[in-house]
Amino acid sequence: MDTSSRLNVFLSHRYHSPAENQYFWELLSAAEGVSFRVDEALSFTSPVRLERLIRDADGFVGIHPLPGGPRRVHALSQLRDTARYFRLELGMAVRARKPAVVFHDQRLLPALRAPQSVRLLPYDAQEIDAAQHSSLPTRVGSAYRGFLAEAHAVASAPRRRSYQPRRVGLVVSPQNAVAVPALTELLHDLAWEPVVLPWPPRLDADLISWLRACDWTVIDLDHVPGRLVAAFAHGQFVPHLPIVRSGIPAADEETLYGASRTGHRNAIVKWSDPADLVPAVEPHLWVVDEQSLYIGSADQAVAYFRSAAKRNERVFLSYATANGDRAAEFSQLLGDRFQNVFNFREHGAIGVGEDWLDRLIGNLARSAIGVLLLSPAYLDSEYCMLEARELYRRAVEGQVKLVPVCLERMELPEFLKSTQYRALYHQKPEEIVTELLSQLSATA
Repeated sequence: MDTSSRLNVFLSHRYHSPAENQYFWELLSAAEGVSFRVDEALSFTSPVRLERLIRDADGFVGIHPLPGGPRRVHALSQLRDTARYFRLELGMAVRARKPAVVFHDQRLLPALRAPQSVRLLPYDAQEIDAAQHSSLPTRVGSAYRGFLAEAHAVASAPRRRSYQPRRVGLVVSPQNAVAVPALTELLHDLAWEPVVLPWPPRLDADLISWLRACDWTVIDLDHVPGRLVAAFAHGQFVPHLPIVRSGIPAADEETLYGASRTGHRNAIVKWSDPADLVPAVEPHLWVVDEQSLYIGSADQAVAYFRSAAKRNERVFLSYATANGDRAAEFSQLLGDRFQNVFNFREHGAIGVGEDWLDRLIGNLARSAIGVLLLSPAYLDSEYCMLEARELYRRAVEGQVKLVPVCLERMELPEFLKSTQYRALYHQKPEEIVTELLSQLSATA
């Protein structure tokens, strides 16, 4: 097949399952050479960026294994949380009406819904280890060839790109008109072409033509007409960044973007004056403009899947019992990115009959990263302070990277006052973990 007919496909996958990703990649690439684009999630999830990537793709391929052993039982809440990014991307492919095929662990079925136009191929995770004795490769090949036929038919059909690259529409109410000059200047500075669309918006041919002529849009949600435009843009797969000044009813927000903390709802930019708006919007513009990663060969695939796997540094999570809810959130985030996170309160962390203090100190001594969740309750705990002092000592000796996190405003203990800390009242847990990963990558 000549390269001019090579498909450009968006690949959605679970980052921390390199072996499974590689397994499916080899089956798919054996059927036909396809150029895959992936979102590396180098900073934060940008729905606008994802929608633009999926919009410009010829099709959507999803690969979603589950963490843990092939016979592990997952609660529905765990399945939904594990697959939250995958469900976000699949939902975009559905709204974009892209040819789509998904290879997923059959245990994910209760948390996965898709229309019949999406080819869903569930598999037993045990089949991967016994692939030569199972029908999985045959089933994968059949589903993939059906997808390829549909994607080629769509890609070869006459079509005209409706949007103007780098044109950004602004749908902003007169009450928030003070935002327009600030947004216009910022967009110009970053090489976008802002266009102010009419207000009040009317969903007639003129506005629809304008929306479809934009690469993406900024939509003001403070008033009902703006929320109606956002609902239309969402359904018609017009990438958009929501902004809000005075707030919108929670029910309206949930109806528009769903209950998940992943996606547009989590990315709504909140502002009170232009001085707040510009620094809040600017990071989104940088992320939207990041180039996607191209995978066109087996070597590129292997390198990418390996780099996306979990880091192998041992992490010691230290916290007070009173802060268990916050600790669970950090434990989940760290567990998603590191192979070994010691949280002594998790079931099985310390075996029956083991000396828990010896086990605690042993894990502490083998850890390369210490995350301290500081609070008044932490400072009052003898065992927490023992962990903190030991981790600090090892950090001074260069054996541990120390990450103190203040859960609230408080006075630090004397021995930590010279240590750079992170504050939960300034940063989200996701941002703190992402920053840690970036620092580790920079020093690798």
